[in-house]
Amino acid sequence: MPKSLSSLGFDVHSADACEVAGVHFYDAVIVGSAVYGGLWRRDAAGLVREQAEELRHRDVWLFSVGMATVKQPHQEFDEARELASLVGARGHRTFDGALDYERLNAGEKAIIRALNPPKGDFRDFAEIRDWAHGVAIE
Repeated sequence: MPKSLSSLGFDVHSADACEVAGVHFYDAVIVGSAVYGGLWRRDAAGLVREQAEELRHRDVWLFSVGMATVKQPHQEFDEARELASLVGARGHRTFDGALDYERLNAGEKAIIRALNPPKGDFRDFAEIRDWAHGVAIE
């Protein structure tokens, strides 16, 4: 996504949520997270909650990456909806992800064992680029 936005002329800074000290330098912010059991990763959710006041004064978009095949039809990721409301996000989008069991930490593995989703790479990079383009022109 950073390449898509920078190719459209935007200055883009990409960082892991745990590395972000503040968002006050930015005009717009996109925050995304993997989703396990309907919950965002703690570092990403924490960033949104800790920076909520600053984010409310910026254009913000959120995205979740999860395994759509695990969700029930029409089920949303509740935490993402809550976070989007908290900061007045202009939008939230869910994308299918990739699941490499060996790269998960112990807590993530426990959740994945319980959910038993399909393993593999289900990302649709054209869909992600189209979304990023839509964010850029909004």
